[in-house]
Amino acid sequence: MRTRSRIAAVCATAAVATIAFTGDASAATRTSASCSTTGARGSMGATWPDGSDNTWPYEEFKIALSVTDTLADDHHVRVRFLSKDVGSSATRTWAWHSLTKGKDQTLTLSTTAQSDYGIVATGVEVARFEGDTKLNSCTDWS
Repeated sequence: MRTRSRIAAVCATAAVATIAFTGDASAATRTSASCSTTGARGSMGATWPDGSDNTWPYEEFKIALSVTDTLADDHHVRVRFLSKDVGSSATRTWAWHSLTKGKDQTLTLSTTAQSDYGIVATGVEVARFEGDTKLNSCTDWS
């Protein structure tokens, strides 16, 4: 049996864009995660596939990601989706999305995720970078 938290909308602080979900609200469950670290804050919203049978973890998830640069320090910030596969406690990391426009700027994007191994948990990682070196980060799970 799957368990997930239901939410009506995903809202962060005023400086972070609201993550909007698309699709039929009655047909899917929505979850969210967010965190802040020095210089960055971000969030993730996931719309889980509908279904009462055992195929739902293997279907496509709709994902919304957001990251805000909160510090004028000449470093860029990134956000990425995290997931856990069916039967595994290992974290699967997805592609980073970078924001290089500077302090008080926000990147918001929509994407999808699907795994042949199934997705049973969703999360977000937010980080501040110097080039390709991660300076600090945070994670949160829905």
